[in-house]
Amino acid sequence: MVFEKVQSFLTQSKVNFNLHHHDPVVTVEQAKAIVPHLTVNLIKTIVFKIKDGPWILAGVNGPDRIHYKYLAEIFGINRKLIRAVSAPDVETGLGFEIGGVGPFPVTSDVLVVLDESLMGLPHVFCGSGRNTVTVEIAPGDLAMAGQAKVAAIRKL
Repeated sequence: MVFEKVQSFLTQSKVNFNLHHHDPVVTVEQAKAIVPHLTVNLIKTIVFKIKDGPWILAGVNGPDRIHYKYLAEIFGINRKLIRAVSAPDVETGLGFEIGGVGPFPVTSDVLVVLDESLMGLPHVFCGSGRNTVTVEIAPGDLAMAGQAKVAAIRKL
């Protein structure tokens, strides 16, 4: 069902995107082995939860890491209120398959933020909700379709 919501976001936003179907991938290492062409400009989407609050889907370039302090500042909260969420909890709580998480607000209590460094890329690849389908899209279109904030969230 999450995959259908993601497709709906993209279609309703009237942005150009491509869906790439492939064998299941759960890790970046598997993706590099199975679909290496889809790992260039790959967005890693990390899921966080604000204590007693919404989910955060934070997207950075694959090798980058999230700077928790920057992330907290964007949402005007204390860093201690943000916690990373385990893969099984992401699957249960949001419906994304492990390996298919993408920066899309699939429920009303999901906030999305993309690292500003992604905006300079011609296109990016990200999860679609399924670990057998990857979305290819221009980063500005992704930000619009995913109703994302764009800010510096990666560790330098």
